[in-house]
Amino acid sequence: MFIINPLIKQIVYAAGNMLYSHLLKPERYPYSMDVTQPAILSVIIPTKNRPYLLVRALQSVVKQTYRHFEVCVVDNNTDEQNSLQVKQTVAEFELQYADINWIYIHSNKKFASGARNDGMAATIGNLIFFLDDDDELLADSLSIRVDEMLADPELALLYCAGYSKIYPYPFKMYRYYHYNKKLHTEKLMMMSCSSIAINRSIFKENDLYFDEAQSRMDDYDLCRRVIELDLKVKSIPGPLVMINLHPDTRISSHKLVDYTFKDVLIERWGESAADTVYHYAEGVYIWRLCFGTADQPYKEIIAGLRRDFNREPTPSFKFKYALAYFSPKLFLALYHIGVAISQTRKNRLARKL
Repeated sequence: MFIINPLIKQIVYAAGNMLYSHLLKPERYPYSMDVTQPAILSVIIPTKNRPYLLVRALQSVVKQTYRHFEVCVVDNNTDEQNSLQVKQTVAEFELQYADINWIYIHSNKKFASGARNDGMAATIGNLIFFLDDDDELLADSLSIRVDEMLADPELALLYCAGYSKIYPYPFKMYRYYHYNKKLHTEKLMMMSCSSIAINRSIFKENDLYFDEAQSRMDDYDLCRRVIELDLKVKSIPGPLVMINLHPDTRISSHKLVDYTFKDVLIERWGESAADTVYHYAEGVYIWRLCFGTADQPYKEIIAGLRRDFNREPTPSFKFKYALAYFSPKLFLALYHIGVAISQTRKNRLARKL
């Protein structure tokens, strides 16, 4: 019963949120875009090397009932053909959904962090939502989060719950860690950049932007600076985004494993960041097994971790890797159970304190 109860709670909780969103929640006014007034909200979508996924992300945006917003697609491609395809896609959506203000820009920045900054510079909404090109907004994602942000002008950052879907398996997992200022002193327990919304005015006052030297984990770095400045943060348990995990998940690089960013984080944040980056590195190899893209022998992986991080692989990594190697489906099933239990415990503690 110890295992079953948390799982039942997770299922009931997620079902309750969906019931509230679709049946019990009062009907929202579907705002229409008034071109004479500035948009309250800007949705920024950086894209690189995968225009075939961008369409799905944009379709999730135009399905939103909230309409007083602008969408900025930041083309970070270096390939002309990909750029042309992105530009044509934006033009088609602009023609079909003229009530939304569409912005297309090309960014020559090296990483997604710089592309996001360019998107912020090209937009005017005081509320900024980020969406990676391979993720999706769920029903009323914009209107629910806009209401939360507008209700508290001092709120600097809001993050929401969501679902994660793992390619190529039919798993969909509810992910949420309740924010508690006393507990979360080093990082925010959010899924990805697609789950956060920020207040432009507060970020501008505090000179907060993505670090363009970061090829990965730029959202982790930004959130640590928010915590360091003691700015107001809030989390909401409604699942409002779909995070899709697949072989092309990282938009900053063709390589799935690239640790050039780690020295910057460790120098800035010390050993706590070193632990976070190392666990991230171990996780990449396990996900590669699940994706079917693993191309290194186990001994070579261990040697690489020792070389790049001067650390021995953790017992947890060895067990998870062996399990994923034996059966990715079994690993993911047990992983889902473990996450459900962990979330239940941590959220219970976060709400008590």
